Amino acid sequence: MATMEEKKLRQLKLFNDIIFGFAHGLYDLFGESALATVDSIGEDILEDMEHELGLEIAGEDPKGILTEIERLMVDEYGLCKSAELSIEDHEIDLICEGCLLWKATKDLREEDIPPYTCVPMMMASAALHKRLGKKGKFVSIEQDMDKRICDIDFHLVE
Repeated sequence: MATMEEKKLRQLKLFNDIIFGFAHGLYDLFGESALATVDSIGEDILEDMEHELGLEIAGEDPKGILTEIERLMVDEYGLCKSAELSIEDHEIDLICEGCLLWKATKDLREEDIPPYTCVPMMMASAALHKRLGKKGKFVSIEQDMDKRICDIDFHLVE
């Protein structure tokens, strides 16, 4: 019988395989239009955070908004070991270490499919849209395979 740790690792792999499979299938069916799901999923996640954790997105400062999302990703959800968000003008840089969706992201990139299932990007984009009325547009993602760090870049658009 598997230990709890082995079960957790298998569950995580299964979860990544499911995310990859759905994302791949949607992309095969709809092409770039599949990326439109990012906004609604991000908004649903944000709504859950508001109800479950009492999240209140306040202020007009994008950095403050992103800092709260960063904290939630690490401290409340354990989505990644660490996260660092920075913003300059309309460009947002999100660095995540040890993300739980590492494998799904890697597999999508290997298939030349934009990793639009990136939860940190969805969360940050939805929060900025809700507070500032601007949407996030995915630009790129790079993975450092040795350090298991993702560098996600997206831009704010009106």
